[in-house]
Amino acid sequence: MNDNIVKSNGWEEWSRYVLKTLEAQANDIKGIRADVGKIMVEIAMLKVKSGIWGACGGMIPVAVFIVMKIMK
Repeated sequence: MNDNIVKSNGWEEWSRYVLKTLEAQANDIKGIRADVGKIMVEIAMLKVKSGIWGACGGMIPVAVFIVMKIMK
């Protein structure tokens, strides 16, 4: 009798829909996590590059200072 109630009120159909929706959301979350991981790697690479460029930029005034001291 309980099975007839479940089938007659449509819960069986809705339960399949809910499960499919939850699975789709889980897959979306996995994709988002993968994308966030890639973005974190790219940010780390940019930090290294900016550090290198900053060091190069900092060396220019030092080099100019050294050359001026040598020329005096």
